[in-house]
Amino acid sequence: MMKNALWKTCIGGFATAVFCVATCTQSFGAEAKSVEDMEKELNALKSSISSLTEQIESVKQEKVVSASSDTKEDVEALKNEVSTLKEEMKTANQAEQTLKAEDIAGNVYSEFAKKVKLGGQIRTRAEYANGFYQTPTNNATLGGAARPPNQANPATNAAASIDDDYVMNQTRIWADADVNEHLRVFIQLQDARVFGAEGTTVGFANAGVENSIFDLHQGYFDLKKLFDLPLTVRVGRQEIVWGDHRVIGNFVWSNYGRVFDGGRFLWDTDTIHAEVIATKVDEDGYYAVDTSDNSDENMYAAQLAFKKLVPGALLELMYIQKNDQDGSAGNATLAGTGYGVPNDANGSPNNNPGVVIHDIGARIDGKLPNLDAVDYTLESHGQFGDYGTLDQEAWAFAGRVGYTFKEASWKPRIGFEYDYASGDDDASDGEHNTFDNLYPTNHWQGNYGFIDLISWQNLHDFRTNIKVSPTSKLTVQVDYHYYLLAEEGDGWYLANATLATPRPLDASGDSAYNTSDDELAQEVDLTVSYQLYKNVGILAGYSWFGAGDWIENNIDDIDTSWGYLQTTVTF
Repeated sequence: MMKNALWKTCIGGFATAVFCVATCTQSFGAEAKSVEDMEKELNALKSSISSLTEQIESVKQEKVVSASSDTKEDVEALKNEVSTLKEEMKTANQAEQTLKAEDIAGNVYSEFAKKVKLGGQIRTRAEYANGFYQTPTNNATLGGAARPPNQANPATNAAASIDDDYVMNQTRIWADADVNEHLRVFIQLQDARVFGAEGTTVGFANAGVENSIFDLHQGYFDLKKLFDLPLTVRVGRQEIVWGDHRVIGNFVWSNYGRVFDGGRFLWDTDTIHAEVIATKVDEDGYYAVDTSDNSDENMYAAQLAFKKLVPGALLELMYIQKNDQDGSAGNATLAGTGYGVPNDANGSPNNNPGVVIHDIGARIDGKLPNLDAVDYTLESHGQFGDYGTLDQEAWAFAGRVGYTFKEASWKPRIGFEYDYASGDDDASDGEHNTFDNLYPTNHWQGNYGFIDLISWQNLHDFRTNIKVSPTSKLTVQVDYHYYLLAEEGDGWYLANATLATPRPLDASGDSAYNTSDDELAQEVDLTVSYQLYKNVGILAGYSWFGAGDWIENNIDDIDTSWGYLQTTVTF
């Protein structure tokens, strides 16, 4: 009985030792555990060997009582196993001396890996549209109104109301690495496509033919705390957002989004934020010979923001220069609109300077002191410069105010807003007075309606809305817009700043629009957002755009309905 009990004890100890050896060997071989974990396993191995050695000595003493051949064989076998374990321990001891934390610094299990954040987002949105809308399946139709998708001219079949439905999918993955105190790297890849737009889902997408593309959406590095100052330099492809996205935004609603290629200097303290930006929007001379010397488009900007100068509010002062040497970004300068045809300064016989707009603006956003239930935002911009052969002279204003009933159930907020942007009443006076909307996200917060048929150009927009939150996860908002044209002869500008229909001209070259009425349209928007889970959000909406007298007189009596259901999964 004693022999059997002792033998079971030895076998159990032996199994424990073998398990420790196997685990320790695998840990060192894969380098999958920390040095501290491996030290613990090594100590466990030493303890197991010590226990086996004691058991061997007990067996030796037992020989005096029972010297059978079976016992001798058992003891001999145990001696061999102990010898093997000692060799393994010797190897482990050698590894312990040579394996250091710095030896695995490049491994994904190293300390650096803790500084890398990985994430992604999949956004799927189904839309239905009837009437005036901008289809996502063919770039040639962007900015058009009420026409079959394959017809590029906005005026073609402008009187035909059409229906369409489509599903857009946007997938983004990113890595954000704080390499050290002075260096951060951010990389974001994006695939944006419309379901079925490739013609087939067998094979590869052709971004040059259909509306699908896989690309680098953002890729930049930050040099932080330069010279031990609150200064950051950001270089690369990046999103830029100022304020309410009215003049510079990331166009986040789009399936692609907007980014800028360039550099950005940012100075940030508790009291001020300042930045200077230089970006390249379009490079025309890299792939082809540019006989006109330069036809690029650049955007330069600077901002100075005061965080505490105005009690309870942020005050921002802005300067933006839109420098488009061939004028292609000046949508209203297209031939047949009554304005100068764009061309490069060096390549044009008329020395046309393209589009060079200087924009000076200010924005204040905050809440009333001692009455934070009232929020407000005021923003205004003035523009001067060259618009083709014309002088750019334009301005715009936006103001909104809201009151939140914080003590009431559902916490309703009632808001009012007025937006104005100048238009041009005379195409032959040598001036261009239509405000240039620059690089906005007009869909943001429904600035001029969620249906995206209006931009901050030649516009009066009177808006009221109410927003309620029945639960912490559910928000419902209803908006009403009433649109008038600032100048009836200028035209109706869509959200992407193009004219909904080309400006007709009379024999003298003046606008031949019917200018008997300035009522453009009305719009009603219903928006519902629900946070299903922590990483899953649902957004749904319906919008109705009713044509006013100006649209009826110059295009047709066409109302527009648009609805969508969007799911966003972030991880």
